[in-house]
Amino acid sequence: MLKPKIEKVVVNCCVGRSGEPLEKAMKIIQELTGQKPCVRKAKKTIRQFGIRKGEPIACVVTLRKEKALEFLKRALAAVENKVKASSFDEHGNFSFGIKEHIEIPGT
Repeated sequence: MLKPKIEKVVVNCCVGRSGEPLEKAMKIIQELTGQKPCVRKAKKTIRQFGIRKGEPIACVVTLRKEKALEFLKRALAAVENKVKASSFDEHGNFSFGIKEHIEIPGT
């Protein structure tokens, strides 16, 4: 059996608003990963959600090598090491969500 190769882990948190909620999300992601997150801006205006084009609404961190492996082990432990088959794509990538960051061990 082949051993999977981890190229990178992308940790994303979209809060949909700028200001205090985004600052809290950035602080949480920095505590979880040990890296400073980058801010992502809205690509277009969505009036129903009150989002304007160019408004900061999300933060993201990309982890590689040992940091990626260590974080992935902790994050998978939060979902009891179970990922649905529908979470995988044809290229071997997968994604999963965690409802509360406090579920991750070591938080």
